[in-house]
Amino acid sequence: MNKKKKKKADASPTPKKARRMIWLYVALGILAVLIVGPIVVLSIYVDDWSRDLSTNHAETTRSHPNPLLQPLTVSEDRTAATTRVTDAIMQLKNWSIESITTEGKRTIIHATRTTPLFKFTDDIRVYLNDVDDGVQITATSQSRVGKGDLGQNPRNIAELMSKVRG
Repeated sequence: MNKKKKKKADASPTPKKARRMIWLYVALGILAVLIVGPIVVLSIYVDDWSRDLSTNHAETTRSHPNPLLQPLTVSEDRTAATTRVTDAIMQLKNWSIESITTEGKRTIIHATRTTPLFKFTDDIRVYLNDVDDGVQITATSQSRVGKGDLGQNPRNIAELMSKVRG
């Protein structure tokens, strides 16, 4: 009879220990996901670590290797080009048009984009300049806060220019 009691007494701590170990592994797994997950996501979105951690501004340039970050020339008048750009902005999620101003041979469209999670706002300015063969469209994107943008400003311009081209 003593042997049966000893077996029951010995058997009960083992499942408790096992449950504790399972909970420990679950907690460590959750902690690993919370730490490693954002790093993996950042590595997917950040293209150029040296630029994206220290710069919160982007603009179209002729020499940029990405064609979506180069100026676009359209063979239409400025009014039609302005309509094209404003329609593109209106189709983009979390974007809004703040103002449209015309100065001589240039129209400037000021738009904003708000990030879904933290509600950061980026200012995007699209410049439509009259040129000999139509209208040249250039853009800048600037974060309102922060030292680096993790590549969001170039993505803003690329997203807009892709929509304008399409």
